[in-house]
Order: sequence, then structure tokens, then C-alpha cells
Amino acid sequence: MTLSCTLIFDPFGRRVSIPAGTTLFQAALSKGILLRSDCGEKGTCGKCRVIVDHPDYLSPRTEQEQKLLKKRGPDHRLACQARVLKGPLRVTVPENLVLGDEVFGKTGIQGKFSIDPSVRRFPLTADQIKAIDDMTVLSREEKIRRAVEARYSETIDFKNLLPLTQLADPYVYTHDLTVVVQENNHVTAIQPGLLPTGIGIAFDIGTTTIAAYMCDLAAGTILSAKAMVNPQRRYGEDVISRISAVNDNPDALTAQQRLAAGAMNHLMDVCLEETGQSRDTIDRITVVGNTTMQHLFAGLNPHTLGTTPYLPVFQDALVPTCKDLGLHASDNVPVFIFPVISGFLGGDILAACLGDLSHTRKETSLIIDIGTNGELMLCTGNQIWATSCATGPALEGAQISSGMRAATGAVSRVWVDNGAIIHETINQAPAIGICGTGVIDILAAMRKTGTIREDGKFDPDKPGVTIDDKGTGRAFTLPGTDVRFVLKDVRQVQLAKAALSVGIQLMLEKAEVTRVDRTILTGAFGAKFDWENARDIGMLPPIICENEMIAAENLAGTGAVMALLNKTYETEIRSMARQVTFIDLASEPGFVERFSAATRFPSLD
Repeated sequence: MTLSCTLIFDPFGRRVSIPAGTTLFQAALSKGILLRSDCGEKGTCGKCRVIVDHPDYLSPRTEQEQKLLKKRGPDHRLACQARVLKGPLRVTVPENLVLGDEVFGKTGIQGKFSIDPSVRRFPLTADQIKAIDDMTVLSREEKIRRAVEARYSETIDFKNLLPLTQLADPYVYTHDLTVVVQENNHVTAIQPGLLPTGIGIAFDIGTTTIAAYMCDLAAGTILSAKAMVNPQRRYGEDVISRISAVNDNPDALTAQQRLAAGAMNHLMDVCLEETGQSRDTIDRITVVGNTTMQHLFAGLNPHTLGTTPYLPVFQDALVPTCKDLGLHASDNVPVFIFPVISGFLGGDILAACLGDLSHTRKETSLIIDIGTNGELMLCTGNQIWATSCATGPALEGAQISSGMRAATGAVSRVWVDNGAIIHETINQAPAIGICGTGVIDILAAMRKTGTIREDGKFDPDKPGVTIDDKGTGRAFTLPGTDVRFVLKDVRQVQLAKAALSVGIQLMLEKAEVTRVDRTILTGAFGAKFDWENARDIGMLPPIICENEMIAAENLAGTGAVMALLNKTYETEIRSMARQVTFIDLASEPGFVERFSAATRFPSLD
């Protein structure tokens, strides 16, 4: 019989009984406590560190723990590595390592959009149904078909089993009802009551955050917008970790699909409650995300995205149903999943282009979506170019020693005032870590004060720099905080900013573009960082900063909403995906040499 062990997790005060041999990470997960796991529980990131009151009740430290925790006492453990041998055991989770549900941004889309949805509703009163000639022997299907034709001069077809099942209800002939018709005039539902207005939901599935936008399909307005942390993050901070999780354990594919669908159902429920709508009024759903997120949500194994030549399973748009995907709307409601361009260019960058209508403009527009992967799209008026670059999660605060996502207490702004480095945190709370915007700023501030040299090394003589026994600068501590930026963190940013800078320059060269009229910075992180600081550290080439700079946080979400409300845009996005010229940076001559050179910081002159 397996020994049962009792654990108490602080500061939550949650008690859990688990079998001996369970990791602390899985024990926390069983109680809904989400710990950070940027590496996908491989023991390499150190972000699931916890403190225990009885270290001897756990398995010995693993090799990974010995490496990452060598300067900490035996009561410090990595939750993903430490297995419980006996209890009771009290486990304390440091505040900055809890993966909470606080989300900033992603929901700020406003305005009214053009409408011509692919779904229509035909309300019929009981009298209108009875008015059909009762002297003729008609099937129920034919009677409804004729009632719609008589009232709306529209022809409909019954191609799905569900509405026929609903027609078997005696209610149909004695009460008002609404016929829901999707594209190609196919009836997908028969609903009781006169319900002339349906709603739709557009989802933006980000690696970090999932956002939902509930829309009135008749008015073209957004009724509610909500966002939450993507629960798939327990499988890793970036897409490679989540692909690896599936490769290591095929069950992780089903688990990640259910996590995404579960989060989307939760957001749907919150939006429905806020607006007083019911699930029966949901008529259509659109979904955008990067290629990996779209594959995982569709339940498609993404293993081909993790190995060269990084080919997606699908490229054209998919239109499964809510039943197929486990979404809590009527079974036949279609889910339009955006097309993708390549293994690392997904529906999100296409949606961003649609949201800005960059492809319809005469000016040259460059869209930069910086997240755990950098996605670039260049529209020149007659051609569309796109590429992706491995910026990695460092620019979002992940894989940074004091890094965290944008949440209360995260250092979000850093600047220099009279030679002193000053900072600001989200909600003016005490600093407990640093998020992506702060990462860009602190690098720029350290460069401006000479704390970091062009080669990325610390100047050991500068204030705040910690040196080792050989006099080499190893870390910088942000004044007035415990937030440290170590040499490894600088290296991570150097790699990320070099990838983005070279990616932009190579794409401009391939397209023979010497002037960019509009540069659009988008994404939850991309739209918030200080682009001048990004330019100063060599992340953005000066050529793209010379004209109009636009911050547009929710362009992908905007594009998803536009396609939801107007079927013309669904057609347009399919066409756009086929027109894109994709650039594979790694195969470009001289890429490696240029990338290496771009890791240096520009001169301060």
C-alpha cells in the first residue's frame, strides 16, 4: 500500500494528501497552485524553487538542484525535482515564483467593426410556422424550410443531424423558434424563442496569455473582453518546451488541448455572465495564435514544429466544431482557426496584419510582434514578406534570474536621472522581480551609465556591480531592491536582440526596402516597451525608427474580431496567407556572422 503524505502550501494555507513519490510540483498542481516552470519541469530554470521545513522528508537533491541551489541551504528545493518521501511537510512558495492569474493588457480593443457575418438567424413565430399549408403532408424539415422562405425569401438546407434532432421536439409547432444558419445556408441549430441576435467570440491564444472578445454579430461591437494566464505554462514557458512535453509523453497533447479549451470555456462563462447572454446565443468562434498554440488547441501533434524543416501539420484555415474541441457552446457551432504561414509564423501575425490592414496600404509597413518568438511581417504595397526569429522568452522576463511576467511588483520601467538608475513597478508595489519592459530599460540604463560595456561585460568599478574573487563583474543589483541582473541575463538579452535586429535587416534587404514608413509594435509585450531604449541597445535597427512608430497592443485580437464579424475577412485572410513570401533566416548567407556581430551593444556615441 502506497504511503499517503500530507503537505501544507504557504502562503495559500492549502492542505493536500498525496502518494509518496509525488513531486512537490505535481502536489501543488493537484491543489490548483501553479508554480513557474519555464523549462517544463526539467529542473533547468530554477523558477519552481520552494522552501520546506523538513528537507529530510524529501528525496536527495538531484544533479540539477545541486547546480542551481549550491548557494542556498538544504531547505531550498526545486519543486519539479524533489519527491515527497513522508509527511507532514510545510512548503513555502516565494511570492515572485507563483504563477498567479493576474493579467495586464490584451483586452483593450474598442470601436465598431464592419459586419457581414457568415452566420444568420431567422426568427419564426408559431403563427408563421402554422401558416404553411397544413393540407399538404410535409416533413418537419420541409415545413421549417418553407416558413423561412416565405418570411425571409431565403433558401436553407438541413445537412446536420443536430437540428433534425431538435425538430423532433413537439415544441417546434406550438411555439416561436429561431433557425440558425451558417455559411452555405446550412442549418446548424433550432432554438426556442425569438432570438434575432447572435453573439460570437474571438480568441487570441498566446503562449503566455489567452484573451477572449465577445461580440454582437448584428451590431459589430465588443460586448465583453477578458484575459487569463495560459494554463499550458505548466508545460514550459516557450513553445519548444511544450512541443518537447508532447514528444516525451503523448498524453501531454491531450492534456494541453484540454487546458486550452478549459481556459477558453472559463473566459466564455465570465463573458456570458457579465453580459447576461446564454451559451445558446453563441453562433461562431474564431481563433488565432502562433503555429504551436493553434496546433495544440486543435489537438494536432506539433512534433514536426520542433525539428528541421519545422513544417506545420496544416497551413490553410481549419473549421472544426465546438464539439470537436471541447468548447461549451452548441455542438455544431463552427470554430474558424486561422491559417498559418510556417512552423513559427502563425495565425496571430496574419491577424495582426488584418487588424492594421497593412496589406491594403500604399505605404511600407513593418509589423513586429515580439513574444517568446519574434514574428515579422513587411507589407510593401504590392508584396508581403514574413519571417520569424528566435527571440526566446528573455524579452518577456522569462529565463532571467529575477524575471517574472507583468504582474504586481514587477519592475516595468527603468531610467537614468542625473546619473542614477531609477525604477518603477506595476501598481507601485515593492519590487519582487523584473518583467519584459523592465528588461529592455535596465539594459539601456546600464549602457547609458557605462555599467555594461559594448561586449556585454560589467564594469566592476560601477556602483551596484557585484564582483567575484578575480575582480570580474558578475551581477548588477537595481538600487533600492533585491532585483539582480546577472551576466547570464545579459547574454540572454544579447542573443534575443541580435536575432530580432538581424531578422529585420535581412528581411528589408530581401525585399529591397530602404525606407519603412510605418513600424507597428504589437503583442502584449511588444506594444509596451520603450522603442527608443530598444534602438539604443541594438534591438531595433535605426532605419525602422526614422518615421511613424505605432504601438498597437491587440492587433492579433483585432484581426480575430474582424474575421468573426465579417466573412469577407475570413476569405481575405486565407488569400493573404497564400501570398506571403517566407524568409528562412537560418539559410540566408552570412546570417551566423551577422548574428554574432549583432550581439554587441552599439557605441554610446
